[in-house]
Amino acid sequence: VLTKAEVVRGLEPVTNFSTANVRAIFEEFQEACSTPALWERAFAELLSCFSSDEAAARAFAVLDTDANGLIDGRETIGALALLSRGHLTDRLKLLFDVFDLGKSSEMYFDECFLMLKRSMVGLRKMINIVMPPERVIHNMTKQVWKQARKHRQANIIYDDWFNWWSVDSTIRSALKMVTWKPEEQRGLPTPDRHVHIDYTRAAGIGDDDAGEGSGRASRSGSRNARASADGGVTSPRSPHTPRSPGGARVSATLAVPSTPGKH
Repeated sequence: VLTKAEVVRGLEPVTNFSTANVRAIFEEFQEACSTPALWERAFAELLSCFSSDEAAARAFAVLDTDANGLIDGRETIGALALLSRGHLTDRLKLLFDVFDLGKSSEMYFDECFLMLKRSMVGLRKMINIVMPPERVIHNMTKQVWKQARKHRQANIIYDDWFNWWSVDSTIRSALKMVTWKPEEQRGLPTPDRHVHIDYTRAAGIGDDDAGEGSGRASRSGSRNARASADGGVTSPRSPHTPRSPGGARVSATLAVPSTPGKH
């Protein structure tokens, strides 16, 4: 069963950001940073939430997993947006803006794939989620286009992005980990309107097909949809579906493992 996210030790101060705070950080990043990467001092000054240089250095070391002295700025800010305190609609709009590389209010396929992948990588570093295989992320990206009834060569707009994530049971289930108050999801589609798709299987999610849903999609309540207790997707007999310590299936896409590294 998916639980509330617990931030990795050393990153506790970043959990206090509101979505407005993270948007201000993103705007400063765009104005002040000439490269997509952040080094330790730039990271500390941009976030300005650590009590000392030593605390900032420890937090930076958590994110600098390859120990090269640099971290991906958009990956970090995207993860902060998802962890921030605010309505999910505002957080996912900010995430879209962070990865709208051309600042065109549109997104092409590779940008959307990058957004999903890098934000998941950022969350993995901050709250120890389990990363899905890259093909699962690719299938998710294809489903965004399919649900928008657009061919892959066309760009999506924010409304297309919202119309996908707000009803996708895998994403909505994963977002429960970072939903701090009930009002943060108020007004969003309720579970009976969620669409269940097994992203571990590529069949039914074509690159060039247009149309809502896929051959393996079904609304909640369908006899063919097997949803887990928390509203996520289950994959019958799939060896790739992680299990919680108690043996219950969790989302095949994102899960928080029980690790001693969490605080």
